[in-house]
Amino acid sequence: MSGFGFTENEIIPFFASLTRVMALFMLLPIFGDSNIPQLVKVFLAFTVNLVVFPVAVSHGLAHIGNAADSDLGILSLVLKEGAVGLVIGFTAKLFFEGLTFAFAHIGNQMGFNMAAAYDHHTETNIPVISQMIMIFATLLFLVFNGHHFFLRALVQSYEAVPIGGFVFSRQVASFVLETSTQVFWIAAKLSAPMALMIFMINCAFGIISKAVPQIQVFVVSFTVNILAGFLVLSLSMPMFGTNMGEVFQLMAGRVQSLLQVLS
Repeated sequence: MSGFGFTENEIIPFFASLTRVMALFMLLPIFGDSNIPQLVKVFLAFTVNLVVFPVAVSHGLAHIGNAADSDLGILSLVLKEGAVGLVIGFTAKLFFEGLTFAFAHIGNQMGFNMAAAYDHHTETNIPVISQMIMIFATLLFLVFNGHHFFLRALVQSYEAVPIGGFVFSRQVASFVLETSTQVFWIAAKLSAPMALMIFMINCAFGIISKAVPQIQVFVVSFTVNILAGFLVLSLSMPMFGTNMGEVFQLMAGRVQSLLQVLS
């Protein structure tokens, strides 16, 4: 292949590789958000595929065999490549879902249930304070060169699974299910300080309501929960970058382990 010229035997592998890249970009954090136009995603995936396709060819196209000789073979090839991109993208997306779950729980604990706005990442309404924390986490992800990691993982995926070489196995399904448990672990770990603080405050107000029934506990607790929530956020901010770094390292480790399972 020279320049943008393709031989007849490279056209189908190129578009099969494009299927893998597009499936990956549709699910990747940041790149796969619904607020990014579909045409931009397609253009970005096509551009990246032009760069990585020579790497894919270097790892061989022997797995394609006679797939291009029939419509069923082409369909099977497209499904295999799409599955590779979806599995990798879904594994990475799980960790961002864990962050969203944690931050949404923090916002609800603080009492911002009604102050919710549409989130393009989850396509649901979450508290505004949760969106602000998620923006910080996204910026840290870019600072840690997380987008570069995804490009490296894409290139490494061709080494682990050449074009047309994907075989869905029980090990792959078990790995994805095991990784999904990280969503709840991340959410519980990050939201634990806030949940503990609000629980202690609610217990204190429960005692006060019994001791002094004249106090409007509901009205007072609403303000106190917000103040306590901001206090916890301000105290935990110095550790925020460290916690996010641990989450992103865990995500990178799981994606690398996934590539080993796929190979």
